[in-house]
Amino acid sequence: MLKTRSIISLLLLLLIAGFGLQAQSPCHSFARNIAKPLLEDFIHDGNYNATYLEEGESAELYKTFYEGQSYRLVVAVVDQLPSARVRLLDSKRNVVFDNANYEMAPVWDFVAESTGTMIVQIKLPEPADEANIVGGCIAILFGVENTGRRR
Repeated sequence: MLKTRSIISLLLLLLIAGFGLQAQSPCHSFARNIAKPLLEDFIHDGNYNATYLEEGESAELYKTFYEGQSYRLVVAVVDQLPSARVRLLDSKRNVVFDNANYEMAPVWDFVAESTGTMIVQIKLPEPADEANIVGGCIAILFGVENTGRRR
């Protein structure tokens, strides 16, 4: 009886581990392989924020920034998608940055003026043809300026 329980426990553990490995979606791989290199010399914060969106959809991400620290925000979309509109909002939802004012730039470097949580909004344009809505992976990554110190 004890041996059977041990075997069942081991099989359950292997099954759980297998699901964990499959949790890395294609969008996670897209973020790691396509978006992360755009951080260049900035140190990646370790989070691969990636999801699947279709034209007309949007998403929000909350991120804490620290006063005086230099950051790079990278947004990458798969080739078949149109450029994504990205807005950075403060806690009162005031627009701090809107890439629509910068030719839909996918990379933005900035220094946080205060410590706090900000909202990153990302939105894909409405589809040109409702019958053929396109979808794909979108990744939002953050990097911290490399000041030469080890973190």
